[in-house]
Amino acid sequence: MNQIDPNLIPVLSLIVALLAVFVGPLISWIIAKKQMETTIRTVKQQVVGPMRQTWINNLRAMIAEVTSNCLHYWQTGTYEDLENEQYKRITDIEHTISLMINPEEDDHIKLLKSIRKMASAAGASNREEDKTFFSAYEDVIKLGRKILKEEWKVVKET
Repeated sequence: MNQIDPNLIPVLSLIVALLAVFVGPLISWIIAKKQMETTIRTVKQQVVGPMRQTWINNLRAMIAEVTSNCLHYWQTGTYEDLENEQYKRITDIEHTISLMINPEEDDHIKLLKSIRKMASAAGASNREEDKTFFSAYEDVIKLGRKILKEEWKVVKET
């Protein structure tokens, strides 16, 4: 039978000890990293996703309210007759939207500019202002849909 050289036993023991010292912590680190990635993914799904969905719903409601109010006042021709509270509400919505959007994204900036243009042209008194109002109104709807769709994609991916 084969016998192991007695001088080889301490060397093999040393190799096993070195492997345990270096490989064990490396495997632990890899496992901890994967657990952290899983935890982050779970947090995004359970916390960030619902918060972002709430933001999307609020932005949708604000865009709908400002467009419907401006369209109503344009159709009825009562924009000049708005009471301070009604005019303030349109202004409040505009400012709320400006705080909800990302000021560094082009579509978000365009949306806010279109809302301002639409709100100021809601009291149209001639055909040129009517064109400005409807152009801005359509832009708000189009940009709003685009932004909401992009943000919805982000929610679905988390």
